[in-house]
Amino acid sequence: MHIERLDFENSPYLGVYGFASDRVVLLREGLGEKKLDVIRDVLKVPIIETSVMKSRIVGIFTAGNSNAIIVPWYIWDTELEHIQNSLRELGIDMEVVPFKSRLTAFGNLILANDRGALVSKEFTREEAKKIGEILGIEAERGVIADYTAVGSVGVVTNRGGLVHPEATDEELEWLRDLFKVDVYVGTANMGVPFVGSCMLANSHGVVVGHLTTGPEIVKIEEALGFL
Repeated sequence: MHIERLDFENSPYLGVYGFASDRVVLLREGLGEKKLDVIRDVLKVPIIETSVMKSRIVGIFTAGNSNAIIVPWYIWDTELEHIQNSLRELGIDMEVVPFKSRLTAFGNLILANDRGALVSKEFTREEAKKIGEILGIEAERGVIADYTAVGSVGVVTNRGGLVHPEATDEELEWLRDLFKVDVYVGTANMGVPFVGSCMLANSHGVVVGHLTTGPEIVKIEEALGFL
């Protein structure tokens, strides 16, 4: 299966608690083994359970792609070392970069795949340039559907993308050029437009919140290149 429904302790907002790439998943601590097995089976990459700044909302604080993971400057040393050591033990050559900024909710503010990144206009141009350099891709500043929290209103992989249903045709065309994949509009969890907060996705599959409807799943599968 390329797609499965799941909940994290009855929460359908999976993207709040984890970060997924084509090489690894960072996930909040404390989920049961059955749910971890579902995530491994669908996304087909190893999982590193961790906290960030002593918080379980790992997906809010982390962003990245297959090249690097960006974490807040204020991450605890023990957390940073745990993630770095786990990657090393798994044989995954990825940088984990604490990024100094007044902003910390990188998962909400950065939308990236291995070909491009859209970063919130709340970042300075200099910060956007540095984010692109860390991730090894072109990074542009912008909004989606007038939202600066571009990471929460979108999800993008190396196969496709899904964004807020109020995104304009011009924005969709721009995002397709930036990410080099087809990008569509849609919702999850029974009409929630903040799709990035509702799922964990990579090029292998997607795990969506358990409230996501059948028609939404069809649209998600199409948008992320699984149909």
